Amino acid sequence: LKTANAMTTNAKSEALDETSADDVINDFPKLNDGDKMVGTDSEGRQYESVEELAEVQGWKEPTARQEWYERAADYYESNCPASLDGVLGGFASISDLDLEGSRQFINKLGKEKDRDWTIGAAAECGAGIGRVSKGLLLPLGVTRCDLVESSARLLAEAPEYIGDAGAAKCRYYCLGLQDWTPKADNYTIIWIQWVFCYLTDDDCVDFLKRCGKGLKPGGLICIKENTCSEEDFVVDSDDASVTRSVNYLMKIFDRAGLRVVSKEMQDNFPDEIFPVPMIALDVKPST
Repeated sequence: LKTANAMTTNAKSEALDETSADDVINDFPKLNDGDKMVGTDSEGRQYESVEELAEVQGWKEPTARQEWYERAADYYESNCPASLDGVLGGFASISDLDLEGSRQFINKLGKEKDRDWTIGAAAECGAGIGRVSKGLLLPLGVTRCDLVESSARLLAEAPEYIGDAGAAKCRYYCLGLQDWTPKADNYTIIWIQWVFCYLTDDDCVDFLKRCGKGLKPGGLICIKENTCSEEDFVVDSDDASVTRSVNYLMKIFDRAGLRVVSKEMQDNFPDEIFPVPMIALDVKPST
């Protein structure tokens, strides 16, 4: 789970100097397929397009794509203790703020359409030790909570962290999101936080399409993720992740056949952290 410890380089901090978090979310760009998206990586390389990004990182070639995911897995096995502080990159202090922001967002979503989260299951994607399952999803009264996490070491700590009562309602999937297929017509909420950045573009699209099929009527996919504002993407070569702009994310959602239901900015995070929007999505109506 990528969080604040990977967001504190000078280049990332400078991205917040001129553009506030509220500006990022309140001025959602309209889709424009003609836009040229450019970015950089942590080694100083400039990318002139997302096509160049995919080519350089090997996203289209099966062996190189697998190496991309293995690099991320290796990084977190070496740098992420199985604790709250570990999964939040040394920023355990933001957990309560984060969960309260998510809680308020979910409560508004529930009231807007009189949604009943209790008629289906929840999923926490990039679950780590189950922080969001314990603090947000299980309290909604869902029938079950599925934790999806690629690290067996982290996932093994989840039952104890969640506690006996909550853990009894959980199932555990040790899989990367690129390999997980939600059960069809099963979930009222699929929560994806600080993990979307590890997927290649094509895997983002395919994963979201599968999630859409997994929703019950009225169900939602919620993405809470770092975004950048001064450029369209920033690649972290160490942990094999790509932080995308809101516009970049919107293009991915559109490709996946999803529409934005609601959007809100997480506030009160430390200044050195990238802007973190919360975006609720459902499947576009068929025409």
